[in-house]
Amino acid sequence: MKKVYPFALVVVFATLISCTENDEPLSPLIGTWEKREFVDSLDLWFVDVLEFKNDSIFDLTTVVRDMETGPTLGYRMITTAWYRLEGANFTYYYSDGLFHSAPLDGEFPFYVPQSELRPGVIDFFIKPEGVLTFSSDRRMFQFQPNCFAFKEGQDCFQFPLEEYVRVN
Repeated sequence: MKKVYPFALVVVFATLISCTENDEPLSPLIGTWEKREFVDSLDLWFVDVLEFKNDSIFDLTTVVRDMETGPTLGYRMITTAWYRLEGANFTYYYSDGLFHSAPLDGEFPFYVPQSELRPGVIDFFIKPEGVLTFSSDRRMFQFQPNCFAFKEGQDCFQFPLEEYVRVN
C-alpha cells in the first residue's frame, strides 16, 4: 500500500497540471458595443447599447443623448436577450423588459428616467437573424438582418444595415 500511495499521488498531480481552462474561444462580441443614430428633426442621438456578458446573453439598453458620446438624457428600453453566433450567422431574441413608448404626435418626451420605464412584452413576428461582419481590427461590426417576405414568392423587405462600435 505504501508503494501505491506515492504512485497515486503522482497520477493525481499529473492529471491536475495537464487540465487547462476551456480552450474554446469566447465570443468575439463580449464587451460593450453601441449603435448611434442622430435624428436631425429632434436634435438627439438614439443609442442602442449592447453589453455582451458571455457566449449567449447580452443586455440591450436604448438611451437618448444630446451628443454622440455624451451623458444619457434618458431611457427608452432595457432588456436582457439571448443570442447565438455561429460563424457569421447572428440570431438574437428578447421579449420582456422595461419600456417607454412615445406617441408619434410628440405629446410627451421620447425618453424618461430609468425609474419611469414600465414592464412590457414585445412579440416579434420573426426572430432577428442575419449576417454579422467584423472590421479587420474588431472594433466595429455590421449586422445585416435577413430580408423578410410576408408570403412565399413575394418580394422580401430588406432591413437596414446596422453598425456597432466597441466602446470597451
